[in-house]
Amino acid sequence: MVPLIAFILFCASEVAYERFDDIRKYRIGSDGLEYDIHDPIQKKYHDDLEGTSKANNPDAYYVEVTVGTVLEKIKNIHSETSSYEARMQLFFKFDKDEFRNMFRHYARNVLADQIIDAYYAESDERRPAGTFSHDEWLDSHSEFFEEWIDSHDHEYYPGETPSNVFTDKETMFTLGNGEFVPDSMGVLKELEEVQYYDEEGNLRTMCYQKIRFNGAFEKAFDSVRYPLDSVQFKMYILPTMDADYIRYAPDTSTDSDGVRVSGFTPYFGITSGYRLIHDTETMDNFTLRLNYFYDTNNDPAVHFDESVRTQLEIIVRANRTGISLFLQAFINLFSVVIWIIIAFYSQSYTGEDSVGMLGTGLFGVISSMLVGLSMVSDAGIFSLITMINIFTLAVIMIMTYQAIAAKRAQVKKDKVLIAYNGIKLRVLFITLTICTIAMFVVIPALAYMWGV
Repeated sequence: MVPLIAFILFCASEVAYERFDDIRKYRIGSDGLEYDIHDPIQKKYHDDLEGTSKANNPDAYYVEVTVGTVLEKIKNIHSETSSYEARMQLFFKFDKDEFRNMFRHYARNVLADQIIDAYYAESDERRPAGTFSHDEWLDSHSEFFEEWIDSHDHEYYPGETPSNVFTDKETMFTLGNGEFVPDSMGVLKELEEVQYYDEEGNLRTMCYQKIRFNGAFEKAFDSVRYPLDSVQFKMYILPTMDADYIRYAPDTSTDSDGVRVSGFTPYFGITSGYRLIHDTETMDNFTLRLNYFYDTNNDPAVHFDESVRTQLEIIVRANRTGISLFLQAFINLFSVVIWIIIAFYSQSYTGEDSVGMLGTGLFGVISSMLVGLSMVSDAGIFSLITMINIFTLAVIMIMTYQAIAAKRAQVKKDKVLIAYNGIKLRVLFITLTICTIAMFVVIPALAYMWGV
């Protein structure tokens, strides 16, 4: 009984941990915190960048880009590969003067060879052989350098993407856990410039871009295990330039009516029988927050040696609409356990030989396993069946051993042993009944109370 009770407690602790951890993460997003303060890795990334922020480093030349996202649809959900496709809109907001200053440094540090080649291609002069200082060359050809900046900086704006006209244009952001669906890029709003005066009376120019695309996201579909059949769709968007040049900031603002800017379109929907959860005080169905990402070239031995990039994490939480499959498996397993409990009751209180009833119970378990194997692609349902089948097999093993022990005592006509087995069977029956109620009633009820 000790391993069985330990298993029940383990299942309950797993459910409780998942629920509380899930709620904690959503509270972080809802409270407007920019990163997961409970994650030591994310905290180190944040502290590293905080030391190079403009508030602490007046010479910093990066540009902060405010990014918002609106989801139109989630479709093509594949539980077996934890992948899906999302149709979304992104809008970018950034200061034009700050971007120009940043791009000047980016051109010097990254694009110098390209600029020098462009100069000699236009002038029909021969490029000097050997190595030379790029900075000295750019300083001596400052007029050409500034002209090149003026004519090319817009190609590197944060929302720039390829089109049928500009096929050679680079996409200035990437999907951290997926890829763009071919020919899905579209511009919702051409570059818009709005001039305003800042607090010091200086004339500034704010730029706005808005695009739409389809993204195919892989390994980003979290299915919460027994007893909830809910999912979390996670999407990550990050700039192609590192944090020395561009730093994202999530747009969590609201409009004049108090409606969240980032979120869902009025016609948003999820296919495959899922629906959004209802917003509560503890969590939202949509979370947008900032993460920090080091590209270590997939080498786990590299730590914090590469440049960091900021990335937006979008989390959408949904529950399955149709639960007929879930209930079918749940009722099937519950019926098997109840049958065994009835057999155990007959053995404990009426002295009937219940060994003959075990065949029906074992047949029910095998039937449930076959049902589970047929659903193996549905991770949420299969985890439920696996967990409760372990419980069911443990109950059958205990019941078989005790029934045989009671029968042996009756054959020996040992009254003391018969009385001892009778008391032990009653204790086991009550304990198993409590475990069954916990497994099929208490844990599901608590999970739904914590995470609807």
